[in-house]
Amino acid sequence: MSSTIMIPVSKLQEDPKNVRKTYDPAGIAELADSIEANGVVQNLIVRPAKRKGSHYVTAGRRRFRALMLLLEQQRITNDYEVECKPTTAANAIELSLTENVMREAMHPADEFEAYTALYEQGRQPDEIAQRFGKPEIHVLRRLALARVAPELRERFRQGEMTLQHLEAMTLSNDHARQVELWNSLPSYARRPSDIRRHLTQEEVPATDKRVVFVGGLKAYFEAGGLVRRDMFDGENEGYVTDSGHLEKVVLDKLNVEADPIRAEGWKWVEVYNEQPDNIFSFQRVYPEP
Repeated sequence: MSSTIMIPVSKLQEDPKNVRKTYDPAGIAELADSIEANGVVQNLIVRPAKRKGSHYVTAGRRRFRALMLLLEQQRITNDYEVECKPTTAANAIELSLTENVMREAMHPADEFEAYTALYEQGRQPDEIAQRFGKPEIHVLRRLALARVAPELRERFRQGEMTLQHLEAMTLSNDHARQVELWNSLPSYARRPSDIRRHLTQEEVPATDKRVVFVGGLKAYFEAGGLVRRDMFDGENEGYVTDSGHLEKVVLDKLNVEADPIRAEGWKWVEVYNEQPDNIFSFQRVYPEP
């Protein structure tokens, strides 16, 4: 049996001979989104079931689970047809095992370069994410990785760099700087944290006490400051690129904090973002009624 047949989804059942028993619910949901957008790209392998007119899904159980989710959520109807290839009960276990064991996952470099090709064709990140059942941030991160220097992407393909190394390199858009930094770092100092530190050595991290004092990167950005975001570091969020402007924002907030003290009636109130050198030459004055 080599030809394929079209079978309504309501006539499909899970095959007890299928060897895959464990599933990631999030992965099934992503696959369901992809099937809704693109259809079932790879046909299912089926064999006749005990119930007349029905078939067991021998290979393609994740696709079947995703179809069931779409049916449950009323995103498809019972008569939605799926392309299937028939087999026999004698071949069921071997075919199921072959499909699950022999499959090779796509290399991440191939994935983010494929996303880039779609983006260059005019597809927006949210559209790409929807069509392939992925979160939009996943697509945005893959597009960022595709903008790393081609020489470094090739090193990643050859196993000379890890995905985490490549993620750290996205903090710079300068290909020459990326390559120069990688070649200049000794092997023991090529941790992703080392790369991030070198690429942002003139910038201020979100964890800096000045950034925290003004209300974080969002408050600094709203005050007119420029921010470099780290798409792969959810904790630190990013970096302040203009330390001079940060000092101004800090002083502005310090002056606001000082207003209640000025209202007490003091004739002279100044604020500093660092302890002034001459502070110890002043005497302490206590208020008198």
